[in-house]
Amino acid sequence: MKQLFIALLTFVAFSSSAQLTEGHVAYKIDCVSDNPDMQMAVTMLQGSTMEIYFNEGLTRSEMKMGTMMSISTLTNEKTGDFLMLMSGMVGKNAILTTIDEMNKEKAETPEMEVTLVDETKTIMGYVCKKAIMTSEDGSESVFWYTEEIKVASKGQSYLNEKVPGFPLEYEINNAGLKMVLTVTEIEKKLKKAGDLFDFNIPEGYKQMTLEQLKGMGM
Repeated sequence: MKQLFIALLTFVAFSSSAQLTEGHVAYKIDCVSDNPDMQMAVTMLQGSTMEIYFNEGLTRSEMKMGTMMSISTLTNEKTGDFLMLMSGMVGKNAILTTIDEMNKEKAETPEMEVTLVDETKTIMGYVCKKAIMTSEDGSESVFWYTEEIKVASKGQSYLNEKVPGFPLEYEINNAGLKMVLTVTEIEKKLKKAGDLFDFNIPEGYKQMTLEQLKGMGM
């Protein structure tokens, strides 16, 4: 189970002339594994989804991991603020820190090699290019990204800064678990953007440190 959390959190962790800089993108997530020890986890992850909200340097990602847990990550590139909210089988916990501190933690993980491939395909009307990310153990993850959507990726584990665009489809392979994300909706405007990017910890959440989070095997 610890491997699963690591995979999710590190995973957890992308032809018009004007780029889309505000909006909402929703994905469905299909999870499969050939590892018998992962079958219960795969069952629990059925129905998983991810949503990305973005607006001029502000990004909010919301991942629902089936019946296991939900994680919301808010980042502000201008101020450097970072907030992560987790709820589910581990209770309700919050991490309030900075993007720089999260990047220090990320620096401790092995570097991944990114190869840009000369292939394209159109997804939801957006021309996408292909990138392959190779981990230290040789596992490959495939990204189909568009340069027509601009999202602040710093601090967001689901948006790798080495991929020169925003992903509309990708396949992540990690710890024997394959997660395939497929875009289901793209909105070009946000409603109540102020509520989406509120960095105050909601009532009922317990604030914890990064060290405490790692102590939980995450």
